[in-house]
Amino acid sequence: MKKMLLMISAVMYLLSVTGVAWAEDMVGVIMSSADVPYYVAIQKGIEDELAKQGAAAKMVVQKPAPSEMAWKNSARKLVTLEAKVIVAYGGGTAVSAASEAPDLPVVYCGVFDPASVTGKNVTGVEAKVPLQALVNLLKKVSNFTKLGILFSSDEPDSVKQADAVAALGGDVVKTDVKGQDSIALPDGVQAVFLTCSGAVQNQKALAGIVEKARAGKIATASVFGGSAELGVLISMSANAEQQSQEAAKMIAGILKGGAASSFPVASGSKVELTVNLVEAKAMGINIPFEILGTAKVIK
Repeated sequence: MKKMLLMISAVMYLLSVTGVAWAEDMVGVIMSSADVPYYVAIQKGIEDELAKQGAAAKMVVQKPAPSEMAWKNSARKLVTLEAKVIVAYGGGTAVSAASEAPDLPVVYCGVFDPASVTGKNVTGVEAKVPLQALVNLLKKVSNFTKLGILFSSDEPDSVKQADAVAALGGDVVKTDVKGQDSIALPDGVQAVFLTCSGAVQNQKALAGIVEKARAGKIATASVFGGSAELGVLISMSANAEQQSQEAAKMIAGILKGGAASSFPVASGSKVELTVNLVEAKAMGINIPFEILGTAKVIK
C-alpha cells in the first residue's frame, strides 16, 4: 500500500511540473449573437486544434444577444462556473469580458480594432479587413451611386467599420440595426455593406438581408467569411483557419499555466475573398474576370 501511495504521489508531481491537467479545464466562450457563420467556423477550428495538441478542455459556449449587458452577464456566469480562460468573439464582447472578469485570461478572435481591447489578462487575434479594397470591389460589380451600411451602435467594432466606410465619401446611408428582428435595407441604394455586427451577421438576419437584396437586385458585401455561402455577393474576411490556429496556441499555453500577457496579439494577416457567382448571375450582375481570378468562387 505504501509503495502504491508513493507511485501515485510521483505521478501527481510529474503532472504538476509538466503542466498537464489532471482533468478537463473549462474554457468559457462568448459569441456576440447566435449562429454567426464566421464565429462558428473559428470556434470549430479552435476545438479541433486543441484536440490535436492534446489539450483536455471542456468548452462552455454562451451566445448572448449583441449588447453590453448581455455580454457582461455571460462573463459573470463563466466566472461562477470557474472557467480557466474566456474566448471572446468581437471587440465589444472582449471589452466586456475583460471588464467583468479582470482576473481571468481573455483570448479574443474576430476583432477589427485590437487597440480598443485592453487589460493585463487580454490577448488575441486581430481581424483587420481592407475596407476600401472591399468597397472598391463592390463598386466594380455594381457601379453604385448610393451605398447602404448596416451596423449596430451596440457593437464598437461595427461602429468603427461603418464610420470608416462612410468616410471614404460618396452618397452613404448608415442604418443602425440594433434590436431589429427584421432588417430593412435603406431606400434607393444599389449596394449594401455589411459590417461585423453580430446583429447583422447571424444566419437569420443574413437570410432576410439576402432575400431583400435579391428582390431589389442590390449588391451586397460583407467583412465576414461564411456570408457569401449564405447568399451575400462578396465577402472579404480575415482567414478563419488562421484565427483558430493562433487562438488555440494561446489558449493551450494559458491552460498550461502561461500568462495571457506572455502571448502578443497575433496579426490576422491572411485575407480571403469569396464571390457568390450564383447570386450574381441570378441578379444579372457581371463579375469582372480579374476579381474571379483572385477569389474563391461559389458556382
